[in-house]
Amino acid sequence: MDYKTKPIGRKDLRAIAKWFRHQFKCRNRFRFDVINAFERIHQLFPQITTEVVEDDSVDVITDPKIPAACNPDMNGGYHIAVREHVYCGACHGIGGYRAHILHEMCHAILCILGFTPILDRAFNNNEIKPLYLSMEWQAKALAGEILVPYDETKGMSVKKIKFLCKVSDSLAKYRLFLDDNNGSDPSDYNC
Repeated sequence: MDYKTKPIGRKDLRAIAKWFRHQFKCRNRFRFDVINAFERIHQLFPQITTEVVEDDSVDVITDPKIPAACNPDMNGGYHIAVREHVYCGACHGIGGYRAHILHEMCHAILCILGFTPILDRAFNNNEIKPLYLSMEWQAKALAGEILVPYDETKGMSVKKIKFLCKVSDSLAKYRLFLDDNNGSDPSDYNC
């Protein structure tokens, strides 16, 4: 399920990504330490809690097909739960699992920054149009910008991006798509 929120474009998401990497003192120009951020996010944002849940648990993440989730809590904060196999995979550098965890963290960060749901929503695979109003698109785009820093990866091959940033093939290919389109995509909101 997706929700509509206020608009934000890739340029602003890119700025948030730089700020986020700085907050976590990311020393590596390319690889962002998702596990370290997941385990420390509550230190920078006390309103965010995290938990690794058993793979078959349906207490916190009710749909067994969902690898991770970010849910509002009773105190106005956000709780991020990640399935154990996803967490372990991310610890071993599997790009897709790293992206899943960071995507959920991005939901919480964006909500804290004011990009909260508006009553309009889409169920199943019905996308919210334009995409820059979609909470899912915003979290995915922000996670991509954190994992693959735009300025640092200009002109790189898919293979090099995958190796240096420890991301999936699809994320590395999307980064090249952005290069081919002057750093933006058709979904971007141009303020």
